[in-house]
Amino acid sequence: MARPSKTRFAILGMLTMEPMTGYRLRETIAASAGHFWQESFGQLYPTLHALEREGLIAARRTTGRGGHKLEYSINDAGWDALRSWLASEAESLASNRSELLLQLFFGRHAPPGVVVGHLERHRATLLAAREQYREFERAVLAERSPDRPYWLATIRHGLAMTEAGLAWADETMADVREAGKESDT
Repeated sequence: MARPSKTRFAILGMLTMEPMTGYRLRETIAASAGHFWQESFGQLYPTLHALEREGLIAARRTTGRGGHKLEYSINDAGWDALRSWLASEAESLASNRSELLLQLFFGRHAPPGVVVGHLERHRATLLAAREQYREFERAVLAERSPDRPYWLATIRHGLAMTEAGLAWADETMADVREAGKESDT
């Protein structure tokens, strides 16, 4: 059975900031929560229409650069739905699918150096992510928003997970290199 989409709550939450068009919603999600939550246009627009049909948001036609656009805003029923979801127990943070871990699991059968190469690339990705989290953190620390402690919590989670990932990658590369030496003898 498929898990219900949480896209609706990402949209409702973003609309607490201000009314937005679908495009502006996507941009705001990418620029704020994008380090832990991504939405595609393919998910966004059908969900916006469903939320409107369910009476959780209101759409208003606006005119601006590029012609007519729909601007969405959260209403009282949307606030109630958001608050109800916020009070519910969250699903686990952990993903149950990782191609890297699957390759590592069967890594004994890979040609020499392949697994270490995968781990080195993964480490480089983590180093870049760490720098991006630090940039996010600096930007949020400069904000004077009542949301600041909550935004910092998500960023600092990303930093902690990245630091743990770097430590894991270093330890695993050392273990794999050592295992390679043993198999050569």
